[in-house]
Amino acid sequence: MMGDSKNIEKYETYKKMKADLSKSMKAGFYYEAIFIEYAIMEDRCLSVLKHSGVKYVDNRGWELKLSAKLNKLKSHSAFSNPYIRKRITLELIGDIEIWKRDRDVLIHNLAKIPYDHEQVKQIAERGQLLTNLLDNKVRSVNRYCDKQTIIENDQRG
Repeated sequence: MMGDSKNIEKYETYKKMKADLSKSMKAGFYYEAIFIEYAIMEDRCLSVLKHSGVKYVDNRGWELKLSAKLNKLKSHSAFSNPYIRKRITLELIGDIEIWKRDRDVLIHNLAKIPYDHEQVKQIAERGQLLTNLLDNKVRSVNRYCDKQTIIENDQRG
């Protein structure tokens, strides 16, 4: 029962983040949108690692950073499964990595470079597209992994 309330809370938080992202984009608050996009990407990568049974914490028990999660999505054998790889493609992971690099440069140079509205908007728009795509693919892969777990458990006993 406790897991259900935790899932409902997580769902509500995620739904609010998606709504906040939409509002930020419509209002032209692109930095805010980029922060939300990053958080959603972190969450979606964490979710697919969990559902796939792949370790998502380091040796100190800290959750992996986005770049480490993406590396696992690229290289861990759990993601070489054809069904999964067709959805979470190396191209998608590469696009997210490029977006993350662009985002990192933007964020780390926030006070150093003149504000370039078009560049910030473009990064936010790309992030929104990638976030939506990743979300759809992760939901599909999570359902697949959950079904595989049920099948394996049924076969065991």
